[in-house]
Amino acid sequence: MNPVFRKGLLLALSGWVPTVNAQEETPPAPAAPAAAQPAESQDGRAIYSVPSLKPQWQARAVLNRATDKLKHLTADEDVVVAQSMSGVITVLNSENGREYWSSHIGRINDATMPAATDSQLLAVITGPTIHAFEKFTGRRLFSYRMPQSPSAAPIIFRREVTYGTSTRMLRWIVVPMIDGSIVSFDVESLERMGRLGTLPDDVWRGEQWRFVISEDVRFSVLAGSSRLGFATGAGNIYSIMLSGSDAGQGRFQFIMKSGASAPPVLAVRGTDERVVSATKDGRLFCVDLNSAGRMHWGLALAAPVMKPMLAVQNDLYFVTHDGVLAKHDILSGDAGQISSGTGAVASQSESSRGELRAYGALVEANIDGLTAFAPFRIANRSTQQEVRSISIDLSRTALTFTASAADPAVPAITVLGDGRESTGMTGMTLSPDQKLATLEFTGFDADEYLYLNLGLQHPELPVQKIADSHLAGADIRALVAPKRAASAIAAGAAEAYPPRTIKGRLSTGSRPWKVSGVASILAASEATIYCEDLSGSIVGINRSNGSIEFSMNAADQSIRLFNDRTDRVITSTLTGQITLWAERRIQYGVTPIPIAGAFTWVVTPVAELQTDFARYHRNPEQRPLMPDVPAREPQVATAPEESGAGG
Repeated sequence: MNPVFRKGLLLALSGWVPTVNAQEETPPAPAAPAAAQPAESQDGRAIYSVPSLKPQWQARAVLNRATDKLKHLTADEDVVVAQSMSGVITVLNSENGREYWSSHIGRINDATMPAATDSQLLAVITGPTIHAFEKFTGRRLFSYRMPQSPSAAPIIFRREVTYGTSTRMLRWIVVPMIDGSIVSFDVESLERMGRLGTLPDDVWRGEQWRFVISEDVRFSVLAGSSRLGFATGAGNIYSIMLSGSDAGQGRFQFIMKSGASAPPVLAVRGTDERVVSATKDGRLFCVDLNSAGRMHWGLALAAPVMKPMLAVQNDLYFVTHDGVLAKHDILSGDAGQISSGTGAVASQSESSRGELRAYGALVEANIDGLTAFAPFRIANRSTQQEVRSISIDLSRTALTFTASAADPAVPAITVLGDGRESTGMTGMTLSPDQKLATLEFTGFDADEYLYLNLGLQHPELPVQKIADSHLAGADIRALVAPKRAASAIAAGAAEAYPPRTIKGRLSTGSRPWKVSGVASILAASEATIYCEDLSGSIVGINRSNGSIEFSMNAADQSIRLFNDRTDRVITSTLTGQITLWAERRIQYGVTPIPIAGAFTWVVTPVAELQTDFARYHRNPEQRPLMPDVPAREPQVATAPEESGAGG
C-alpha cells in the first residue's frame, strides 16, 4: 500500500515540489495541488490529476557507437527518423519503437538535412542529392542530383486532384536553395526517371518550377492548402502558389524590416491559414497566407525569439532569448492570462503623512481561485487594531439564488472553515434575504488569519461551495477598533477611540501567462506543455496557470526533438539510444483538514491514467478512432439472491 494511504500523511500546500529521475519506474512525486487541474468531486473530496512522463518504448538507431554519433532526429504521426553523421538512417514505429528499416544514404560524412515525410514518402537530402523512399518499407524510389545545394530542410506537399471519376494523388518536394531560390520537384516525374532512366514525354526537366528572390532562406518553407509561405534573412515573408497553371508565382511580399530569427509557424484553423514569424529585433508578425499579405496582428517583445514556436489549438507558445516562455492567442495576438483569484482590501489610516501609522486599519480578503478547495482567507494586517465584525454582502455579485430566513426549505449561506478559535469567532448572523453574512469576533488581532469557505446549504442537499468567480463584486465591511491596553480594560474606562467601519469590494485579478527559466519547447499535451529548462531538465508546465507540475533530470538524453505533431516527448543520446516518453496523469484526492493556524490537506493517490495513442496536433483527423475508456473499472452488478427454492 502506498505510504500516503498507510500513514495518512498531511502535506501542506506550500513547499511541495516534484522531482523525478529519468530512470525511475515508480510514479513521480506529485506537483503542488494548487497547480493541478480539478477533475471531479466526491464526498467533499476534490480530485486532481498531475502529469508525469514514462518511457513508452526505447530503441537503438543503427550506427557504430564507437565512431558515429546521432545528428538529426525527426518524427511525424507514424514514424521516428534517426540520422547519423555517417549517413545511416533508421526509421522506427512511433507507437512501439519497432524498426521498419535502415539504410546508408549518400557518401560517408556528407552534409545532410533533416528528413521530410508525408503519409507514404520519406525524403532525405545528402549533399546536393534528394533521396526518396517508401516510408514504411524503405524501398528506394529515386535519387536526384539538384543543380544547387540546399539551404534548409525540404518539405513534401501532396494534393488530391480529380479527373472525371478518378482521383490522383500529386506530390511535390519543395527545397530552399543556397542561391536564394525555392525549387519544386514533381515526385511522380522523378520516380519515373528512377525506374526507367527518362522523364515523361511532357516533362523536359526535373524541376517543376523555380521561384528566385536572391535572399537568404535558412528555415523550411510552410505548405498551406494551396500556397507556400516562408521568411527570409532579409526580413520578408513571401507567398507562392503551389500548383495549377500559376504554380511558382508569387502572391505577396510582406516586409518585416528585420530578418527572421526563428522558424516560422503555420497555424491552420479550418480555412484560416496564418504564418507567424519572429524577427531579430524582437517582434512577431501574424500574416494571412491566403490573402494579399493582410497582417492580423503584430507584437513587440522584450527579447527576440530564437527557437521554434508551437501552435496548439488557439494557443501560440514561444521562448524569448532571455529564457521566458510566453503564451498568446493565435487569433488576436493577446497575451494569455493567469487568474490570480478574487480579493479585496479594506483600509483606513488616521495618522498624518510621514508619521508612524499608530491607528491604521487594513483587512485583506483573498481567494486563490486555482483550486476548488482553496479557502477564503481574511487577514488582519492592521497596526494594533482588532476586528470586531466582518460583513460580506452578496447582493452585488453575479451569484443569484432565492433565499429566505423564514423558510428553511430554501438555500441559506453557511460558513465552513478554520481559524474560529484563534480569531475568536463567536457566530454568524444573516440578513432576511440571506445575502448579507455578518461574522462576529472577540480577539481577531493584527497578524491573524481566518480561513473559511462560503457555501449554500439546503436541508436535502449537500453543501455547495461558492466559487471565487461568483464572489466578484461582493462588498466587504470590517468593524475595527484599536486594541485596548490591559490596564484600561481592568479599570473599566470607556473606549477613547470608538470602532469604525472600513470598506472594500472583491474583484478578480489576472497576470500575463509567462514562465521564466525555459530554454526551448519540446511538446505539448492537452493540459501540459513540456520544455527544456536552462539547467537541462525536462519540465511540464500547466497550460492554464503556468505552474511547473513536473520535473525530470535527463542529462544523458542530450538530443531533444521539437515535436509539433503529437503530444509525445522524444529524446535520444548521442550514441542513438532513443526514448519516447508518454504522458501519464496520476489522480490524487485532496481532503481539507482544519488544524490550528492554517489549512492542511490529506493527499491520497486514486488512479493512474494513460493514453493508448498519441494526440495529433497538426493533423488531428489522422488520429485512429479509439473507444472511450473509463478512468476506473466499472463495478459489476451482482444479481439478487432468490428468496425461494428453485423449481
